[in-house]
Amino acid sequence: MQSKDLNNKRIFKNTVILYMRMIVVLLVTLYSSRLILKALGIEDFGLYNVVGGVVGLLSFFNVTMARSTQRFLNVAMVEGEKRLSDVFATSITVHVLFAVIFLVLGETLGLWFLNRYINIPEQREFAANIVYQTAILSFCISIISIPYNAAVIAYEKMSFVAIVSIVDALLKLAIAILLLYSCGDRLILYGILLFVVSTLNLLMYYCFCKKKYCELKFRISLNKQDFKQMFSFVSWTLLGEAAQVGCNQGNVVLVNMFHSLTANAAMTIGGQINNALYSLTSNFQTAFNPQITKSYAEGDYEYLKKLVYTTSKISFCILFVVALPVSFNIDWILDVWLDEVPPLTNTFAILYLVNALMNAISTPFHFVVLSSGRIKNFQIISSIFYLIDLPITYSLFKLGMSAPVVLWVKIGTMVAILFVRVYYASVMVPTIKTMNYILKVMVPLMIPAGIAVLLAFSLNGYAFNIGMRLVYTLAIETVCLVLLWFICFDRQERNLLLSYVKLKK
Repeated sequence: MQSKDLNNKRIFKNTVILYMRMIVVLLVTLYSSRLILKALGIEDFGLYNVVGGVVGLLSFFNVTMARSTQRFLNVAMVEGEKRLSDVFATSITVHVLFAVIFLVLGETLGLWFLNRYINIPEQREFAANIVYQTAILSFCISIISIPYNAAVIAYEKMSFVAIVSIVDALLKLAIAILLLYSCGDRLILYGILLFVVSTLNLLMYYCFCKKKYCELKFRISLNKQDFKQMFSFVSWTLLGEAAQVGCNQGNVVLVNMFHSLTANAAMTIGGQINNALYSLTSNFQTAFNPQITKSYAEGDYEYLKKLVYTTSKISFCILFVVALPVSFNIDWILDVWLDEVPPLTNTFAILYLVNALMNAISTPFHFVVLSSGRIKNFQIISSIFYLIDLPITYSLFKLGMSAPVVLWVKIGTMVAILFVRVYYASVMVPTIKTMNYILKVMVPLMIPAGIAVLLAFSLNGYAFNIGMRLVYTLAIETVCLVLLWFICFDRQERNLLLSYVKLKK
C-alpha cells in the first residue's frame, strides 16, 4: 500500500492538470457559446437543446456505463494484466450492445416522442429531425468510447484527458466561427459537425490506448461471470441515473410545453454557466475519487471519513468562492458575454448554482456508496426523490408558475438527496455519522457562506460603475475566503491544504 503522502501528491498533481484543462476549456466554451447563440439565433439555439434533450432522455446509459466500467477496470488492474484485458474486452462488447440498443430506442420511441410532443415550429421540423439523427449517432459514438475513456482515467493519465478536452473545445470553437460565415441551414450544419467531433474524440482515445497499453485491445469477448457482475451493478446504477437524467431532461421538455423556446434558451445558458463553474468541483472530485474507492476497499475507514469530509468541504468552497461573485455580477456578465440575453437567464443561472452547491457537498458520499457495491436500496430511494420532481413541477406549471420554478423544485430535491447520500454512506462506513457530518461539515460551511451572501446582496441594489463593482467584488471575496478558512476548516485540514500548495512533485 502506498503512503498517504504519495497519494496526496498524486491527487495534487492530477488536480492541477485538470484545473489547467478546465481554465482553457471554460474560456473557449464560454466564447463558443456566445458565437453559437449569435450564429443560430435564440429560437434555433433553444430548438437544438430541446431536440438534444430528447436524446438526453436516454443518455443515462452513458453515465451508468461510464461509472460501472471505471469501477470494474480499477478492480481488474489490481488483479493483473490478463484480468484487465478480459474485463476490458467484456466492457467493449457490452458497450457495443448498449449502443445498438440505444440506436433502436432512439429511432423508435425517441423519434415518436420528438415528432408528437415537442413544440417545434412547422418550418423547422425537417431541420429538427436531421439534428436529432446526428445527436443519436453522436451519442452512440460516445457510448463506444466509454471503455477507452475509463481506462485512461484508471491509469490516472490526466494529462491526456486534458489534451483531448482542450482539442474538443477548440474544435467546437472552430465550428462556431464556421457557422458565422456559412450559408444554408446553420442548425443542420451544427449537428453534423458535432457528430464529426464526437468521432474524432473516440479515435484519439482509441489510438492512445492502442499505443500505450497492449492489454487494452479491441476485441469482442463476453466473459459470463464478468458480464453477470457488471449487469448486477449496472442494473441498480441504471435506475438512479435514469431517474436523474430523466428528471433533468424532462424539466427541459416541461419548460418547452408550458412556456417557450426563449425560456428553453435562458435555461440552457444558465445551465452552461453552471456546468462551466461546476467543473471546478468535478475536476477536484475526479482526482480524489480513486483514493476514496481504494480506502474503502482497504477498510481504512478513519482515513476514508477524513478524506470524504475534507473533499465535501473543499468541493463546496471551490464552487462557492466563484459562484458568489458570478451571482453578484450576473447581469453585467451576461451583458458582456452575450449580444442578446434571453429573459430570466440571470434567475436560471443563480438557481442552477445553488443546486450545484448542494450537489457538490454530497457527491463524495455518493462515491462511498458506489464503492461499497451495495447500492440497491440507495438507488431505489434516490430514484423516488428524483422522479417526484417532475409531477411537482408539472403541477406548479399548471397553476401558472413561471419557468424558474423548475429549479426551485430541483433545489428542494437535491437537499433531500444530500441527506439520503450521507445516511447510506454512514451505513456503509462505521466512522461516518449523519449528525457528526452536520456538525463538522454543514454548520461550518453554512455560517461563513450565509454571512458572505448577506454581505454581497445587501449591496446589490446600488448602481456601481465597473471600477467600484470590481472593488466591492474583491472585498467580498476576501471576506468570504477569510471566513471559510478559519470557520470551515480545522487546523489539521488547513495544514493539509497548505501542504498541497508546498508540494513540488
